[in-house]
Amino acid sequence: MEPLAATAPALPVSAQVDLVRRAAGGDHVAFERLLTTRADQAFRIARAILGNDSDASDATQEAFVSAWRGLPRLRDLENFDAWLRRILVNACRAQLRGRRRVHEISLDETFDRGDHRPQLSDQVSDTDMLARAFARLDADKRSILVLHHLEHEPLASIAGTLGIPVGTAKSRLSDARAALQRALIAEGEAVR
Repeated sequence: MEPLAATAPALPVSAQVDLVRRAAGGDHVAFERLLTTRADQAFRIARAILGNDSDASDATQEAFVSAWRGLPRLRDLENFDAWLRRILVNACRAQLRGRRRVHEISLDETFDRGDHRPQLSDQVSDTDMLARAFARLDADKRSILVLHHLEHEPLASIAGTLGIPVGTAKSRLSDARAALQRALIAEGEAVR
């Protein structure tokens, strides 16, 4: 699956809930419209977590298929986005478990969105070292870092996506940052 060139404009909540309701009833066109507005973000999140386009495409596709199958059981239609992101993060975790090795990622590709590039230049001058350090992290730590720092999701939204309390999301984000810092130190020592 190739990411869509442009993302459709965001829908008002009432229109989105109507599309979710129709899609849950088996309306393929409604489901396609829901995905059209989310495909770029889903692919970007998967690519940031998994590190390459091929695995990201597979995980995104798997998440969309799982969402289609599970949509009739979705109870809170207004939380479709958090539900879909949770399915995507779980698909990324499954990809990482399945390949049993970690790919290096290119942060130049992952964070190619101009002003959204992480402000790490004072701490890390070598993006390759950062990529290797990021690749050392498990899927859970990658996921929370990507959702917060790349997608600029607030902690409450991340908590909803991951199905955890906000305090737990805050703690996991702190742990992920600390793990990335430790990985950066290890990478720095490995270079010497």
